[in-house]
Amino acid sequence: MSLPLAASASTRASGASASRPRAPATAPATTNRPARARDRGGRPSHEKLQPNPIASRRRGSTTRRAAIAADTAESDAADGIVPAFGEGSPAWPLVHADLKGKVRTVSVADARELMARGASLADVRPRIEFEEFRAGIDGDDSLDVRNVPYMVPHRSVAKRWQGYMLCTKDGLKERDWRFTRSFAERFPDKSAPIVVGCKTGGDISMEPIRIETDPSTGRTRQVIPEGSSQYGDKSKSNSLMAIYELQQAGYTNLYHLDGGVTKWCVDGERHQGDPYKFYFHPTILPGILFQLIMVEGIVVRSNMAYVKKFHPESYDQINNTNALYGIINDLIANSPINWMFDYYS
Repeated sequence: MSLPLAASASTRASGASASRPRAPATAPATTNRPARARDRGGRPSHEKLQPNPIASRRRGSTTRRAAIAADTAESDAADGIVPAFGEGSPAWPLVHADLKGKVRTVSVADARELMARGASLADVRPRIEFEEFRAGIDGDDSLDVRNVPYMVPHRSVAKRWQGYMLCTKDGLKERDWRFTRSFAERFPDKSAPIVVGCKTGGDISMEPIRIETDPSTGRTRQVIPEGSSQYGDKSKSNSLMAIYELQQAGYTNLYHLDGGVTKWCVDGERHQGDPYKFYFHPTILPGILFQLIMVEGIVVRSNMAYVKKFHPESYDQINNTNALYGIINDLIANSPINWMFDYYS
């Protein structure tokens, strides 16, 4: 299949050496900018959006307020970008409706052909995933592959640590609040052909999961189309959300990689790493330790609750002579999962 390119290989810009473009004060005027998604009442959805979470924080120290102001000036919101994910974003069905008919999805074979003719691959997966497996091979510049993460480690240390405790590599993540600016630093030429890929790609041809209200009962319910589940919306992906924002930023020659980088690797194209291999990362150690403690705590708490109920004469002796048992028992007793042991109370 032969696909036209709107820019030749000679127009491809090097993201590594490009200087950062100055962001315009307002969103760039372009005929390719996606139309604002509208709600069922016909009102533009962005008029109903909550204020940008960064700009809406009014409390805190002078230093904190100054940091927030700096973040706001550096964010996509300063350029008029409506995010596709997180606070301030329309519901996914609205974003999906806006994207449908505008996204050019290409197969792995088509993407390979485009890249052979000068296109670049923008890998929008988190940095940690890009380091584990990716298209192309180090030292071989025949494929132009650049990583611009759509999701980055959360700015809140507490949020990141929640992820560590769940064995999430690099902790919990959030949408890069300056994604389109980060992208412009790596891909300054907005007319160059760019294939955008994430881990699995998403399928824009599928219907998204919707939340509907039953008129007879007034209750809301999920409507899950075939192929999706309550845990995953097959019509949704980081690459599609990235394209929604990049179209607003003025990129005019974008392609969406069907099946994502995983399919690229599975299909045997030039790559390094294995998408099906588990790669250890130090940030999962806190979660492993925490979960081992919790499992041990459940066992200890079960034993101690049983002894207290049926052999009270031995409880104090065990509790007083084994300090570790006592500490773990008290830890679980004061945790939210103590309900599991109400049977013995």
